[in-house]
Amino acid sequence: MGQSTRQIIVVDFSVFNELSLPLNVRTAQAKFGLFFKLLEKLSDKGLNQIRMSDNFKNYSILKDVTFYQFLGQADRDFQTRLKSFINNQVIKISNPIIQEEDSEQRKAQQVSKYSYDNNPTAGGLACCDIWDTIAVSFDSDEWGNSNIDIQKKSIDESANTPISVKHASKKAHLSSHQNFFNALEKEAKLGITKENLWLKKDSFFPEIIVFCPEIEQQIKTIDKTIFTRAISILRDIERKQKKITDFNCSPESQTVSQKPKSKKPRMFTIDGKKKFFTKHIKSLPDNNRMYFFEKENKIYIGYIGKHLPLK
Repeated sequence: MGQSTRQIIVVDFSVFNELSLPLNVRTAQAKFGLFFKLLEKLSDKGLNQIRMSDNFKNYSILKDVTFYQFLGQADRDFQTRLKSFINNQVIKISNPIIQEEDSEQRKAQQVSKYSYDNNPTAGGLACCDIWDTIAVSFDSDEWGNSNIDIQKKSIDESANTPISVKHASKKAHLSSHQNFFNALEKEAKLGITKENLWLKKDSFFPEIIVFCPEIEQQIKTIDKTIFTRAISILRDIERKQKKITDFNCSPESQTVSQKPKSKKPRMFTIDGKKKFFTKHIKSLPDNNRMYFFEKENKIYIGYIGKHLPLK
Protein backbone atom coordinates (compact mmCIF):
# COMPACT_ATOMS: atom_id res chain seq x y z
CA MET A 1 0.00 0.00 0.00
CA GLY A 2 1.11 3.53 -0.68
CA GLN A 3 2.60 5.87 1.88
CA SER A 4 1.67 9.55 1.94
CA THR A 5 4.49 11.56 0.33
CA ARG A 6 3.76 14.83 2.15
CA GLN A 7 6.43 16.30 4.34
CA ILE A 8 5.77 16.02 8.06
CA ILE A 9 3.68 18.89 9.39
CA VAL A 10 4.50 19.04 13.05
CA VAL A 11 1.50 18.99 15.39
CA ASP A 12 1.43 18.34 19.12
CA PHE A 13 -1.50 15.92 19.17
CA SER A 14 -2.47 12.41 18.14
CA VAL A 15 -5.96 11.43 16.97
CA PHE A 16 -8.20 8.72 18.37
CA ASN A 17 -9.32 5.88 16.13
CA GLU A 18 -12.92 5.44 17.27
CA LEU A 19 -13.18 2.30 15.11
CA SER A 20 -11.17 0.43 17.77
CA LEU A 21 -14.31 0.53 19.96
CA PRO A 22 -16.31 -1.29 21.29
CA LEU A 23 -14.11 -3.47 23.50
CA ASN A 24 -14.62 -7.02 24.70
CA VAL A 25 -16.14 -7.11 28.18
CA ARG A 26 -13.59 -9.65 29.44
CA THR A 27 -10.50 -7.67 28.42
CA ALA A 28 -11.73 -4.06 28.52
CA GLN A 29 -9.93 -2.96 31.68
CA ALA A 30 -6.65 -4.52 30.51
CA LYS A 31 -6.98 -2.74 27.15
CA PHE A 32 -7.52 0.57 28.93
CA GLY A 33 -4.31 -0.06 30.91
CA LEU A 34 -2.32 -0.45 27.66
CA PHE A 35 -4.09 2.58 26.19
CA PHE A 36 -3.17 4.81 29.15
CA LYS A 37 0.48 3.69 29.04
CA LEU A 38 0.60 4.46 25.32
CA LEU A 39 -0.81 7.96 25.84
CA GLU A 40 1.69 8.64 28.61
CA LYS A 41 4.54 7.58 26.31
CA LEU A 42 3.20 9.79 23.51
CA SER A 43 3.08 12.71 25.93
CA ASP A 44 6.72 12.06 26.86
CA LYS A 45 7.56 12.26 23.14
CA GLY A 46 5.80 15.60 22.66
CA LEU A 47 2.27 14.59 21.65
CA ASN A 48 0.71 16.04 24.76
CA GLN A 49 -2.91 15.91 23.67
CA ILE A 50 -5.29 13.65 21.78
CA ARG A 51 -8.13 14.83 19.57
CA MET A 52 -11.33 12.83 19.21
CA SER A 53 -14.29 13.01 16.83
CA ASP A 54 -16.67 13.16 19.79
CA ASN A 55 -16.63 13.58 23.55
CA PHE A 56 -15.18 10.36 24.94
CA LYS A 57 -18.19 10.01 27.25
CA ASN A 58 -20.43 9.59 24.18
CA TYR A 59 -18.65 6.47 22.88
CA SER A 60 -19.97 2.96 23.52
CA ILE A 61 -17.06 1.35 25.35
CA LEU A 62 -18.69 -2.08 25.14
CA LYS A 63 -21.28 -3.17 22.60
CA ASP A 64 -24.59 -1.50 23.50
CA VAL A 65 -23.05 -0.22 26.76
CA THR A 66 -22.65 3.51 27.31
CA PHE A 67 -19.63 5.07 28.96
CA TYR A 68 -21.50 5.67 32.21
CA GLN A 69 -22.85 2.12 32.30
CA PHE A 70 -19.32 0.82 31.77
CA LEU A 71 -17.97 3.12 34.47
CA GLY A 72 -20.60 1.90 36.91
CA GLN A 73 -19.60 -1.73 36.34
CA ALA A 74 -15.88 -1.10 36.98
CA ASP A 75 -14.04 -1.52 40.27
CA ARG A 76 -13.23 1.56 42.35
CA ASP A 77 -9.53 1.83 41.40
CA PHE A 78 -10.32 1.61 37.70
CA GLN A 79 -13.12 4.17 38.07
CA THR A 80 -10.64 6.61 39.62
CA ARG A 81 -8.16 6.12 36.79
CA LEU A 82 -10.78 6.44 34.07
CA LYS A 83 -12.16 9.62 35.65
CA SER A 84 -8.61 11.03 35.73
CA PHE A 85 -8.36 10.31 32.01
CA ILE A 86 -11.58 12.05 30.98
CA ASN A 87 -10.72 15.00 33.23
CA ASN A 88 -7.51 15.60 31.23
CA GLN A 89 -5.19 14.40 34.01
CA VAL A 90 -3.58 11.66 31.89
CA ILE A 91 -3.37 13.68 28.67
CA LYS A 92 -5.30 16.63 27.28
CA ILE A 93 -8.40 15.56 25.34
CA SER A 94 -10.20 17.79 22.85
CA ASN A 95 -12.88 17.39 20.21
CA PRO A 96 -13.66 17.49 17.38
CA ILE A 97 -10.45 16.54 15.57
CA ILE A 98 -10.87 19.35 13.04
CA GLN A 99 -11.86 22.42 15.02
CA GLU A 100 -13.44 25.76 14.17
CA GLU A 101 -10.21 27.57 13.36
CA ASP A 102 -8.78 24.69 11.27
CA SER A 103 -10.15 26.03 7.99
CA GLU A 104 -7.55 24.48 5.71
CA GLN A 105 -7.99 21.04 7.27
CA ARG A 106 -11.77 21.34 7.01
CA LYS A 107 -11.37 22.19 3.35
CA ALA A 108 -9.20 19.10 2.87
CA GLN A 109 -11.86 17.00 4.60
CA GLN A 110 -14.56 18.36 2.30
CA VAL A 111 -12.73 17.58 -0.94
CA SER A 112 -11.70 14.01 -0.05
CA LYS A 113 -13.57 10.86 0.87
CA TYR A 114 -11.89 8.16 2.96
CA SER A 115 -12.74 4.51 3.52
CA TYR A 116 -11.40 1.69 5.67
CA ASP A 117 -12.13 -1.94 4.85
CA ASN A 118 -14.51 -0.72 2.11
CA ASN A 119 -16.55 1.32 4.60
CA PRO A 120 -16.64 5.15 4.52
CA THR A 121 -14.91 6.88 7.43
CA ALA A 122 -14.42 10.53 8.30
CA GLY A 123 -13.08 10.01 11.82
CA GLY A 124 -9.66 9.38 13.31
CA LEU A 125 -8.05 7.47 10.44
CA ALA A 126 -9.12 10.06 7.85
CA CYS A 127 -8.04 12.96 10.06
CA CYS A 128 -4.74 11.21 10.74
CA ASP A 129 -3.93 11.60 7.04
CA ILE A 130 -5.22 15.18 6.91
CA TRP A 131 -3.08 16.25 9.89
CA ASP A 132 -0.22 13.81 9.13
CA THR A 133 -0.04 12.69 12.75
CA ILE A 134 -0.48 9.35 14.58
CA ALA A 135 -3.79 7.53 15.04
CA VAL A 136 -4.17 5.86 18.43
CA SER A 137 -6.29 2.73 18.96
CA PHE A 138 -7.18 0.28 21.67
CA ASP A 139 -5.06 -2.83 21.20
CA SER A 140 -6.60 -5.76 19.32
CA ASP A 141 -5.71 -8.12 16.47
CA GLU A 142 -7.31 -5.79 13.92
CA TRP A 143 -5.32 -2.82 15.20
CA GLY A 144 -2.05 -4.64 15.78
CA ASN A 145 0.10 -2.91 13.13
CA SER A 146 2.12 0.29 13.24
CA ASN A 147 0.57 1.47 9.96
CA ILE A 148 -3.03 1.17 8.81
CA ASP A 149 -4.05 1.07 5.14
CA ILE A 150 -7.00 3.23 4.11
CA GLN A 151 -8.37 4.49 0.81
CA LYS A 152 -8.63 8.12 -0.25
CA LYS A 153 -10.57 9.57 -3.16
CA SER A 154 -10.48 13.26 -4.03
CA ILE A 155 -13.47 14.85 -5.75
CA ASP A 156 -11.43 15.39 -8.93
CA GLU A 157 -10.18 11.78 -9.08
CA SER A 158 -11.96 8.75 -10.52
CA ALA A 159 -10.18 6.08 -8.46
CA ASN A 160 -9.19 5.50 -4.86
CA THR A 161 -5.61 6.12 -3.75
CA PRO A 162 -4.13 3.77 -1.15
CA ILE A 163 -2.83 5.62 1.92
CA SER A 164 -0.84 4.22 4.83
CA VAL A 165 -1.37 6.22 8.03
CA LYS A 166 0.84 6.18 11.11
CA HIS A 167 -0.75 4.15 13.89
CA ALA A 168 -0.12 2.89 17.41
CA SER A 169 -2.03 0.64 19.77
CA LYS A 170 0.97 -0.26 21.94
CA LYS A 171 4.23 1.41 22.93
CA ALA A 172 6.27 -0.90 20.67
CA HIS A 173 4.67 0.70 17.61
CA LEU A 174 6.25 4.09 18.33
CA SER A 175 9.73 3.03 17.21
CA SER A 176 8.36 2.73 13.66
CA HIS A 177 7.59 6.46 13.63
CA GLN A 178 10.97 7.78 14.76
CA ASN A 179 11.29 10.22 11.85
CA PHE A 180 8.04 11.86 12.93
CA PHE A 181 9.21 12.17 16.54
CA ASN A 182 12.61 13.50 15.43
CA ALA A 183 10.87 16.31 13.53
CA LEU A 184 8.64 16.99 16.53
CA GLU A 185 11.65 17.16 18.86
CA LYS A 186 13.57 19.44 16.50
CA GLU A 187 10.65 21.86 16.34
CA ALA A 188 10.21 21.80 20.11
CA LYS A 189 13.89 22.61 20.64
CA LEU A 190 13.43 25.92 18.85
CA GLY A 191 11.46 27.05 21.88
CA ILE A 192 9.73 29.99 20.20
CA THR A 193 7.98 32.13 22.81
CA LYS A 194 6.48 35.60 23.01
CA GLU A 195 9.53 36.64 25.05
CA ASN A 196 12.25 35.47 22.64
CA LEU A 197 10.67 35.80 19.19
CA TRP A 198 11.82 39.33 18.48
CA LEU A 199 15.41 38.75 19.58
CA LYS A 200 15.73 35.45 17.68
CA LYS A 201 13.39 36.07 14.75
CA ASP A 202 16.14 35.85 12.14
CA SER A 203 17.30 32.43 13.37
CA PHE A 204 13.73 31.13 13.77
CA PHE A 205 12.73 32.43 10.30
CA PRO A 206 15.89 32.73 8.18
CA GLU A 207 14.50 32.40 4.64
CA ILE A 208 10.92 33.45 3.97
CA ILE A 209 9.14 35.13 6.88
CA VAL A 210 10.10 38.71 7.81
CA PHE A 211 8.50 40.52 10.74
CA CYS A 212 7.74 44.21 10.36
CA PRO A 213 8.82 46.50 13.25
CA GLU A 214 5.22 46.81 14.45
CA ILE A 215 5.21 43.14 15.48
CA GLU A 216 7.64 43.81 18.36
CA GLN A 217 4.96 45.62 20.36
CA GLN A 218 2.06 43.45 19.22
CA ILE A 219 3.52 40.20 20.59
CA LYS A 220 3.77 41.69 24.08
CA THR A 221 -0.01 41.78 24.44
CA ILE A 222 -1.21 39.07 22.08
CA ASP A 223 -3.05 36.09 23.60
CA LYS A 224 -0.78 33.06 23.97
CA THR A 225 -3.17 30.77 22.07
CA ILE A 226 -3.30 33.18 19.13
CA PHE A 227 0.49 33.55 19.20
CA THR A 228 1.05 29.79 19.20
CA ARG A 229 -1.32 29.24 16.27
CA ALA A 230 0.21 32.11 14.28
CA ILE A 231 3.74 30.78 14.81
CA SER A 232 2.63 27.29 13.78
CA ILE A 233 1.29 28.67 10.49
CA LEU A 234 4.43 30.73 9.87
CA ARG A 235 6.75 27.80 10.66
CA ASP A 236 4.87 25.64 8.12
CA ILE A 237 5.46 28.34 5.51
CA GLU A 238 9.10 28.88 6.54
CA ARG A 239 9.81 25.15 6.26
CA LYS A 240 8.13 25.15 2.82
CA GLN A 241 5.71 22.52 4.02
CA LYS A 242 2.81 24.80 3.13
CA LYS A 243 2.20 27.81 0.96
CA ILE A 244 0.46 30.84 2.33
CA THR A 245 -2.39 30.17 -0.12
CA ASP A 246 -3.04 26.87 1.66
CA PHE A 247 -4.53 28.87 4.50
CA ASN A 248 -7.81 30.75 4.62
CA CYS A 249 -6.71 34.16 3.35
CA SER A 250 -8.24 36.99 1.34
CA PRO A 251 -7.70 40.65 0.40
CA GLU A 252 -9.64 43.51 1.91
CA SER A 253 -12.77 44.74 0.15
CA GLN A 254 -12.65 47.71 -2.22
CA THR A 255 -14.52 49.72 0.41
CA VAL A 256 -11.64 49.31 2.84
CA SER A 257 -8.94 49.74 0.20
CA GLN A 258 -10.33 53.02 -1.10
CA LYS A 259 -10.90 54.80 2.20
CA PRO A 260 -7.84 56.47 3.82
CA LYS A 261 -9.26 56.04 7.34
CA SER A 262 -9.74 52.32 6.75
CA LYS A 263 -6.32 51.93 5.12
CA LYS A 264 -4.40 53.64 7.92
CA PRO A 265 -4.58 50.80 10.51
CA ARG A 266 -3.40 48.44 7.74
CA MET A 267 -0.20 50.37 6.94
CA PHE A 268 2.97 48.61 8.14
CA THR A 269 6.68 49.18 7.65
CA ILE A 270 8.85 47.44 5.04
CA ASP A 271 12.43 48.69 4.65
CA GLY A 272 11.57 51.94 6.41
CA LYS A 273 8.55 52.72 4.25
CA LYS A 274 4.85 52.29 5.05
CA LYS A 275 2.97 49.85 2.83
CA PHE A 276 -0.74 49.04 2.68
CA PHE A 277 -1.28 45.41 3.68
CA THR A 278 -4.53 44.20 2.13
CA LYS A 279 -4.06 40.41 2.34
CA HIS A 280 -4.70 38.64 5.63
CA ILE A 281 -4.92 35.11 6.99
CA LYS A 282 -8.16 34.23 8.78
CA SER A 283 -7.03 30.84 10.12
CA LEU A 284 -6.68 32.06 13.70
CA PRO A 285 -9.04 31.46 16.65
CA ASP A 286 -11.58 34.03 17.87
CA ASN A 287 -11.72 36.03 14.63
CA ASN A 288 -8.07 37.11 14.85
CA ARG A 289 -6.14 38.06 11.73
CA MET A 290 -2.58 38.03 10.41
CA TYR A 291 -1.77 40.64 7.73
CA PHE A 292 1.00 39.92 5.23
CA PHE A 293 2.72 41.41 2.19
CA GLU A 294 4.54 39.36 -0.46
CA LYS A 295 7.67 40.87 -1.98
CA GLU A 296 10.69 39.30 -3.72
CA ASN A 297 10.16 35.75 -2.37
CA LYS A 298 9.68 37.09 1.14
CA ILE A 299 6.49 37.29 3.18
CA TYR A 300 6.34 40.29 5.48
CA ILE A 301 4.14 40.01 8.56
CA GLY A 302 2.74 43.37 9.63
CA TYR A 303 0.04 42.49 12.08
CA ILE A 304 -1.17 39.63 14.29
CA GLY A 305 -4.23 40.25 16.43
CA LYS A 306 -7.88 41.18 16.63
CA HIS A 307 -9.87 42.14 13.54
CA LEU A 308 -8.75 45.63 12.51
CA PRO A 309 -11.39 48.42 12.48
CA LEU A 310 -13.30 49.06 9.27
CA LYS A 311 -13.87 52.76 10.03
